Amino acid sequence: MTTLVTGGIGWVPSYIVRRLARRGEHVVVYDVMQPDAMFNDFLGDLHSNVTVVHGDVTDGAHLLATAREHDVTRIVHTAAITPRVEWERADPARIINVNIMGTVNALDAARQLPNFERYVHLGSVAAWGSGHDVDVRDEDTPTRATGLYGVTKYAGERIALRYAELFGLDVVSLRPSSVYGPMERFTPGYIGATELREMLRILLDGEELRVNSLAGPYHEWTFVEDIAEGVERAWATSRLPHSVYTLTCGVQYSIGDMLDAFQRAWPEIRVRVVDPSEANYHVSGDAPGPRASNARMLADFGWVPATPLDEGVAAYLAWVRANGAQ
Repeated sequence: MTTLVTGGIGWVPSYIVRRLARRGEHVVVYDVMQPDAMFNDFLGDLHSNVTVVHGDVTDGAHLLATAREHDVTRIVHTAAITPRVEWERADPARIINVNIMGTVNALDAARQLPNFERYVHLGSVAAWGSGHDVDVRDEDTPTRATGLYGVTKYAGERIALRYAELFGLDVVSLRPSSVYGPMERFTPGYIGATELREMLRILLDGEELRVNSLAGPYHEWTFVEDIAEGVERAWATSRLPHSVYTLTCGVQYSIGDMLDAFQRAWPEIRVRVVDPSEANYHVSGDAPGPRASNARMLADFGWVPATPLDEGVAAYLAWVRANGAQ
């Protein structure tokens, strides 16, 4: 078998590529980014199972030709732009083109390939948006997305499921929650950073981290390897009972919870809560919102993230201290 992973050099996708390559799968990485040293080191001796093709998902003809050349039987579509508001304002058309038409091109390739088996769509919990008056959000909770990332992720997911109906494709969409862990770095589609990486950037400079609150934003921080393992399960399992799954630890962590975990892994760091005027990193201070449910993944796969928070944070901080905050 051969699996094509769009955007496979990126942060979470690189873990998916590595997991599939470890299984002995031939993986074709289709990415606008050339492999960097971190990606090459990350794969190590698995390079023999991975072919990297330079290409843009908005070039449907090239994407299809690549898939045909390598006899692709499965596609994991992860290529996307994850923009900050400034990027949305500067180039909304590019974001929409990559996130939606890139998805259409990947689906069009899938439906034209002989012996095609499964299309895995990497969505996001951003598809939900915010402002829900519920305690728990699951896969059936209606979208209230407003940002271009959430809007396009939801649209891409629904387009993929419609292609499944129209053309008989085997499609599954996965919604990862907030991710943390090694390999978070700048890529063409990911120029922002998680709150965790931004705070670590200050701490790595030897500064005291001064925050205005230890409350929100609250996120279900889930270790990157566990997210990739959930994707691998959906890639490998036949006759799935559902078409959309949420990948999350199901536990909300405050900024204070994460900073406590930082200090357990790295006791020398200095953190202080200050007046907003004195903070060198501002957080929203929001109260917890609805929690993302992993009940469907648990019921259908027996899947829960295997990495305890302290273990994941220790691995993350060790990598950041060795490589910088990128």
